[in-house]
Amino acid sequence: MELWRRVILLGSIFAAILVALFASLSPVVIVQHVDFADRQKNEGSYMGFRLMTERAKRLAGLPLHDYIAETTKGRLFVVEGPEWQSLAENALAAARKQPLGAEWQRRLPSDKHPSGVLFFKPDELPVSQLASLYPGSREPAYLRLEANGTPLYLKAEHRVYSNEDFHLGGGFSSAPTPPTEFLFPGRKWGPWVALTGLALYVLLPWPKRPPGAQAYQRWRVVLTDFLALLLTVPFFAFPFFITGGTVQAFTEGWPLFFFFWPILMIGLVLVWLAAWVSAFALQVTPEGLRIWTDRGERNFLFGDMDFFQPVLQRPPKWLIALSWLAALAGKGSSRIGATGRAMILGSSEWGSLAIRLKNGGELFLGITDQLGTDMIGADTIVKALKKAGVREVEEVREIRSLGLEMVRLPEP
Repeated sequence: MELWRRVILLGSIFAAILVALFASLSPVVIVQHVDFADRQKNEGSYMGFRLMTERAKRLAGLPLHDYIAETTKGRLFVVEGPEWQSLAENALAAARKQPLGAEWQRRLPSDKHPSGVLFFKPDELPVSQLASLYPGSREPAYLRLEANGTPLYLKAEHRVYSNEDFHLGGGFSSAPTPPTEFLFPGRKWGPWVALTGLALYVLLPWPKRPPGAQAYQRWRVVLTDFLALLLTVPFFAFPFFITGGTVQAFTEGWPLFFFFWPILMIGLVLVWLAAWVSAFALQVTPEGLRIWTDRGERNFLFGDMDFFQPVLQRPPKWLIALSWLAALAGKGSSRIGATGRAMILGSSEWGSLAIRLKNGGELFLGITDQLGTDMIGADTIVKALKKAGVREVEEVREIRSLGLEMVRLPEP
């Protein structure tokens, strides 16, 4: 049960990331207001400069009616009806940076594009009436409608996206960027998926401690789970956030998996460790040590023990080096977080008690945390070992490992 508790929690967070970053590449229709008079006035302008070519001079000198006919290239259509009227008014408000209702705000680009465009799905009214205009042509459609005797013009562009719109480090790079609801439709569900896993983590029955048994305090178990999440979730998520999309990470950014996911596998070891610690309980009996784990109950007799000694455990040097490489590969806030984790990992150390059995096996019991605080009552265990005549080795043994020795039991 304890392992399943953590599998559900971690799986829900992984699923939430995949759902939140799943990009929909469905076509969209981008609509914006067009002020042809202003466009003609600024004919030839580009990035703050004005270069009046022969064509620009000719267009600037045309009557407005002829200018519109020339620039729309036969793609000007008349539309009418209250739905088009509402769309045109809101497109004009968006172009002028005026407040919009909630229904229209959700259609604004997520990158705050200065053009004030509005996004629609091709099957939404009223833009669905334009469906016959797009096949076979990449040119936008221009629309004209009367508003209280004054003509309003709209530009409607049918846009299709692909994996090429995603770039490593930049994510989705096509401008204007569709609203989050359009580009990442599952993002609103992502938090609920993660919260479902968290709720199950809390609500599933926790193991009952045997009477008089020593066990790791529940808050320490939860802290271990939190540390496990720190070592798994970021390294699982990095390839997807760097690429910008779930599918795109597998198609365009797949080399990132070879860099980040090996560290993720190390974090999964800590997840297993957390499950073991949560189920762990120890009881000192007159005959020896009775230990409960997720695999059941086992007894270790004092008469079968050769000696015990203190052990100082530190992470492997290669793991610390990998953590620093991951920190250097990150960008922005991800680099800051990865650097912090690398610093914590490099300074980590914890104490254990190793008991050598006469058959050559070893029993490791995690005793202290990184601050040196006793976690399961080491004094009681040591006193019982001494009283039973088990030999003590005072020399401190140092081990560099992933931490499995904290909970390792010899094979039965």
